[in-house]
Amino acid sequence: MESWLTPGEGQGAGPPLYSEEPFAAALAEIKKQVPGPIHALSLLVYPDHLVLQAQDPTSPETALQYVFRDGAVSNPVPVKLLGTGKLSDNVFPLDAAKVDAIPRLAREAKTRANIPEGTVARILLRRNLPESMDIQFRVFVSSQRRDATFEADQTGRLLE
Repeated sequence: MESWLTPGEGQGAGPPLYSEEPFAAALAEIKKQVPGPIHALSLLVYPDHLVLQAQDPTSPETALQYVFRDGAVSNPVPVKLLGTGKLSDNVFPLDAAKVDAIPRLAREAKTRANIPEGTVARILLRRNLPESMDIQFRVFVSSQRRDATFEADQTGRLLE
């Protein structure tokens, strides 16, 4: 079995969130704690935690940030929004993206990067603004020598 962590990283923290079962459990916990339907500004997944920024359903011009770490979701904190656009133009229904593809995307990007010592540093899901309104994943593979970034569409298919 392949490890996504570098030696010493995540010791005692269990398998990384890029594995199917831990990711599914984290996503289920987020969906339990965050009022739905979830309109996400972004979802950022690291090996040991994930960060969801989502529109507050009770205050549509406000975004809240939730962090899943060590099996629990933090209390929401307001997100400082920058720029002149409207929040409603930047969010998307979280269910519009195949979020459960994240573990597979991590494996595929690591393989495609062809960096033997490389690890998946993070995976970001958000709209591809300002280029387009498309919802896209970005997978960041890092090593001490070089980095690689891959994009995937909202279904989790890596783009060329």
